[in-house]
Amino acid sequence: MNQHAHLEGGCQCGAVRYRLTTQPRWVGHCHCRMCQKAHGAPLVSWVAVPSNSVVFTKGLLKYYRSSEKAERGFCPECGTPIACVPASRPGEAPSIDLALATFDDPRTFAPMMHVWCDSAMPWLPINDHLPRFGQGITADDAAE
Repeated sequence: MNQHAHLEGGCQCGAVRYRLTTQPRWVGHCHCRMCQKAHGAPLVSWVAVPSNSVVFTKGLLKYYRSSEKAERGFCPECGTPIACVPASRPGEAPSIDLALATFDDPRTFAPMMHVWCDSAMPWLPINDHLPRFGQGITADDAAE
């Protein structure tokens, strides 16, 4: 197995493949309504990295603007939701969030927090001891 295999992933059908060239900035569970609707799930686990550290080794994502705050990328063949590209904030480098479950070995990355907990489903209790944020986070929050 490739020594970097734990930093690789892709869609369900194999038409899109990617590789990270650096470790994540943060890994977390998002409970926002946009993620819930885009993935058809009560939450999505994301791996956030600098935009320039993702190399698409096969195929490309198709993107749509899901809100004024983000674009979402998915496989144009099978529809697997793979990425969320948040709008850059002043003073922050552009980033891309990759769906944790799309990594070849998603056990590689342990989530560090929950975000947008104000939108969390009440029937899915958050019973771990990870930090919780009612809404989104800043780079400073992620660094803590």
